[in-house]
Amino acid sequence: MGARFYRHGAISLAAVACTAIGCVSSPAPLNLTSLEPTADQRKIADYYRQDAVFFRLKARELAERIATYQDLFGADSEWVNGARLLAQFYEHSAIDQDHQALMHLSIADDTRAQSFDRRSSPRHNGQMK
Repeated sequence: MGARFYRHGAISLAAVACTAIGCVSSPAPLNLTSLEPTADQRKIADYYRQDAVFFRLKARELAERIATYQDLFGADSEWVNGARLLAQFYEHSAIDQDHQALMHLSIADDTRAQSFDRRSSPRHNGQMK
């Protein structure tokens, strides 16, 4: 009888644990277009930085392909021209993502500075005359 109770207790505990895990909601996705200071601007900036790195890697991969395509098809081939255009697109996209990241970091820094200014003001320190 003790083994049966132990087995039922373990099953009940597993059911409760699964229910508790299922009830925990995942965090809301980041709104990458938000310019609100209350949004997590540093996380948004990190996302854009990662995108910029990805685009730069793609541009480098294409630079290697361009060299291969030139050897195979000639410098004026459509393969080379297409790869060059795509590499330029990736480079421009990386620059755009860097600009987005800097904009969000600027908002985060402004918010942080304003928060510091409010905490150090005489009114918040009880020094108001």
